[in-house]
Amino acid sequence: MKSIKAESQEKNTYFVTTEGIRYTFLSEGVRIALSDTEELFLRFVDACRGTFPKGMNQNGAGYERVIYEGVWPGIDVIFSNQEEHLKYDLLVQPGACVDNIRLKYEGGCNLTLTEQGDLLIPMSTGFLCEGKPISFQWMHGKKQFVSTAFHLFADASIGFDVADYDATQPLLIDPVVFYSTYLGGSNFDQGEGIAVNSSQEAFLIGQTISPNFPVTSGAFQTTLAGSFDSFVTRLNATGSSLLYSTYLGGSGSEATTLVFTGIAVNESDEAFVTGTTTSANFPVTSGAFQTMRRGTQDVFVTRLNDTGSALIYSTYLGGIGEEQGTDLAIDDPGNAYVTGFTNSTNFPVTTSAFQTLFGGGTDGFVTKLNTTGSALVYSTYLGGSGSDRGSGIALDEATNAYIGGQTNSSDFPTTTGAFQTVLTGGTDGFVSKLSATGSSLIYSTFLGGSSLDSVGGIALDEANNAYAGGFTDSTDFPTTPNAFQTVLSGTRDGFVSKLNPSGSALVYSTYLGGGSTDLIFRIAVDSFGSAWVTGNTTSTDFPLTSDAFQDSLNGTQDAIITQLSFSGQGISFSSYLGGSASDQGNGVALDSQDNAYFTGGTSSTNFPVTFAAFQSQFGGGLDAFVTKVGQPSIGVTGPTGATGPTGAAGATGATGPRGPRGRRGPRGPRGPRGASGGEMGL
Repeated sequence: MKSIKAESQEKNTYFVTTEGIRYTFLSEGVRIALSDTEELFLRFVDACRGTFPKGMNQNGAGYERVIYEGVWPGIDVIFSNQEEHLKYDLLVQPGACVDNIRLKYEGGCNLTLTEQGDLLIPMSTGFLCEGKPISFQWMHGKKQFVSTAFHLFADASIGFDVADYDATQPLLIDPVVFYSTYLGGSNFDQGEGIAVNSSQEAFLIGQTISPNFPVTSGAFQTTLAGSFDSFVTRLNATGSSLLYSTYLGGSGSEATTLVFTGIAVNESDEAFVTGTTTSANFPVTSGAFQTMRRGTQDVFVTRLNDTGSALIYSTYLGGIGEEQGTDLAIDDPGNAYVTGFTNSTNFPVTTSAFQTLFGGGTDGFVTKLNTTGSALVYSTYLGGSGSDRGSGIALDEATNAYIGGQTNSSDFPTTTGAFQTVLTGGTDGFVSKLSATGSSLIYSTFLGGSSLDSVGGIALDEANNAYAGGFTDSTDFPTTPNAFQTVLSGTRDGFVSKLNPSGSALVYSTYLGGGSTDLIFRIAVDSFGSAWVTGNTTSTDFPLTSDAFQDSLNGTQDAIITQLSFSGQGISFSSYLGGSASDQGNGVALDSQDNAYFTGGTSSTNFPVTFAAFQSQFGGGLDAFVTKVGQPSIGVTGPTGATGPTGAAGATGATGPRGPRGRRGPRGPRGPRGASGGEMGL
């Protein structure tokens, strides 16, 4: 994080440069130099006289924040540089009047509020965007959100409309920090999987046919090799530049028939990816497990170095038929666990694996590769006599593998005492837990009703409850009492189901959808046990929360991003994400602070992107996108509370940070977990 510097303490002037923008903090407001020729001035309108910025928390290199105390009676403004973004909070002390707050951007013109409540300031270099604000108070040790919106006055100044709140307690108004960027060339590009490292840098995998897809100098492969190539891209923490970006493919096609491919990142920032290839010359490495394509279409598993300039290993994985790799997970030593599906009768399996013979039709598979990609630790089919496919995979701390997918096999392997041991419809979802040795099922269950059901993504919490996200056409899909949505709303709805650690019962299960078609493809679980999901919808009435940054369907199909409450009885956050054409969310990941990152594809020329994003213009055809949705930082409230009458709020804030915690799942235990915030719909 860049520190805020003191330009002249005597004149109470401070500055910081971030994302190429210089911010200078003056007594009457903040000067924002966007370039050598263009600047804005954020003025405090009708402010109290004698208000000066103060640098706080001097760390030897600069200041962590600049605070203006009493800009308006009882109201402080706090600027801080978080994750290379400058953000500001407004702290309203008990008894102060929110209506006194008035800000004005001078130098910008035609300020507008989007339908989603975001503030857009048009500039020649793009749009400066402030996300719809979120306000909250600490009440009885819990964060209580207060509905808040920008108010744009006739003189182009800005205030805030705040719902009823407890005026005897401090209120923090916090515009949302996020980024959103296109990623693509002039043709077809789509993001399919996403992962995040400890520095909050996003890694994604997808597919492209654009010869001008953005790649970086020194990347492993800088030219398109076939009709469809995969790509692997690493973005910086602010989404403003590429740390690396490379094609990955041969002269055939790395296109997927589904939206599923997999990516994971280790502590050394090495990316592990899986997908599908028809290329006989897909890049593989010497000594890899399988250096030649065996069928018409094989899985690939590739490990890239941290700069994206070289392959640590790369291997085919397949038999004489066709395979597709759909997801991947890694353990601490760097073994890779891959799932997908195959119709090969000679798919590579290992002795003593759970299922060494092909079941029929297509089978799912689960394969564990050693750290060098040179050998199989175990590999097994997973299927019955019909059509079965693995779509998602997750690991617990003991390296048991959890697989989600779909099947129409009445003899799909299930276990005694599992939640659902009989195929109920034509196609059901399934969730299976495979032992660490790959030799047995700890549990395996169908998950579905009397029609079509499919599990797309799977995730775990600290207690090894398994969360399955997918979609269903079944009016009798299994739901639980008091779940958020217990009835199918449209022709097809998403669903989220939480299974207990033994796979014998549902902790909760809910539909998630509106009156048309809704699909959930991927799922992640935060440190509080709340599930985040993404997919797409054509429903104009998809369930949303009051703080959604997009509250209406903008095109024929929009991406969706939703956070369920811990109990599954409500939604904590839910929003559309899209422009005027078609948009789809394909991947979701969470960082250590529970910020959510999404990727997918868009054909919208007006997909919402943010100022200083890496790519603010639509490339053509279909572009990938990457969007980060930031949560208000609990840690900010603590230091703020220490500045004055808000001491009580500061003490509460100190309990908010959950302390250093390990990586999710098998990659290390998390730190102690605090209590979940309030839930909607309880």
